[in-house]
Amino acid sequence: MSEPRKLFTFEFVGCCIIAFLAMCNVSVFYNLFNYLQTLGIPAELRGLVVGIYSLTAMVLYVVASPFLDVASAPRTMLLGMVLMGASGVAYLFVHSFWGLMALRMLNGAGQFCTSGGVMILLVSVIPAEKSGQAFGIYSVGMLLSYAAVPTLMDALAPFMPSPADGYAVATVSLLPAAWIVSRIRRRRKERPLSPAANKQRPAWGDIGANVIRLPVVLLLLLNISYVANWGSLFFLFKGFAHQHGLANVGVFFTAQMFSMILVRLLAVRLFDAIKKAWLVVICFLTVALGYLALDHLPGMWAVPLVGVLFGLGMGIGYPAINGLMFEVSVPRLRGLNANLMLSAVQAGYFLGPVLGGALVALGDYHVYFLASSGLACVSAALSVVWVKSTSCRPVQV
Repeated sequence: MSEPRKLFTFEFVGCCIIAFLAMCNVSVFYNLFNYLQTLGIPAELRGLVVGIYSLTAMVLYVVASPFLDVASAPRTMLLGMVLMGASGVAYLFVHSFWGLMALRMLNGAGQFCTSGGVMILLVSVIPAEKSGQAFGIYSVGMLLSYAAVPTLMDALAPFMPSPADGYAVATVSLLPAAWIVSRIRRRRKERPLSPAANKQRPAWGDIGANVIRLPVVLLLLLNISYVANWGSLFFLFKGFAHQHGLANVGVFFTAQMFSMILVRLLAVRLFDAIKKAWLVVICFLTVALGYLALDHLPGMWAVPLVGVLFGLGMGIGYPAINGLMFEVSVPRLRGLNANLMLSAVQAGYFLGPVLGGALVALGDYHVYFLASSGLACVSAALSVVWVKSTSCRPVQV
């Protein structure tokens, strides 16, 4: 059967909208690290509370992804939204360390169900020749939440007793997301999502041969590094800003997200026209430069400019890395590999805040910035290895 050729279908657009609405319930936790301090959670444990969410989702992506398929995706997404909504409201009542650990794990399970189901649907409707464009557009929905939510919550903070009220309010966005899932589910009963979509899952032997392939392993490592850099900065920048007298961290994130969105919208067709591996190299070198700029910041006036620099680098990273994974995956393994990439995302979100928080505690932000810049340079070198070692053609496994 032929693969889908048309990109802008109801299912594709619906997945993009669902991603935005669901990510509003992730980006709202930008101030969680500082909120934990007000609850009396010890400094050495705050990174663990932040990161256990991603660790839970990461494990579920690895263990449960082989059991997901296009037929079960809508039900799985609805379950995830229920879990995310319930846990978002529960932050109003849970304040102890172990209670928050359990709550973050429940929240992570909900994130897996929602995002894992979305990704299974997404890769089933993407035309092979438009993978970079598709992931570029899809990621814009997620970026919009990171651009809007921190600024909006900072503006609403004077009217809310605590950040937990913001976590609860954000769950309202899951209602329209659930409606879109229901519409997709109804359409599936009328006709298949794509000619290639079916309930058949890959055999365990195929899965094992797939996950040890060098191109797959390299891309998973690059994705972990990309997200670890992004995740640590997202959770730790507020503390750096307070240390240097910057009142509104939304200035940095808005500048960063605006430039990321602009890059992905204006250059969306270039993601399939230029060799994606070289785009990944440029991404990490730019991120490394951004961390050095923060370490030698001439003044708070430069913060938005550094945000733009990060945005330019990270703006090309996500579509390029995910587009490469789509290209090296045979059709029946694209859903699995896409969710393995999401597992790498959660690994990055776990490792970024935990290791970044430890570096800040041990040596202040100077050590954290230098270490993050070094990680980005190593990742750029791995990207060069990719360019030298693969032609980016899928291997039949």
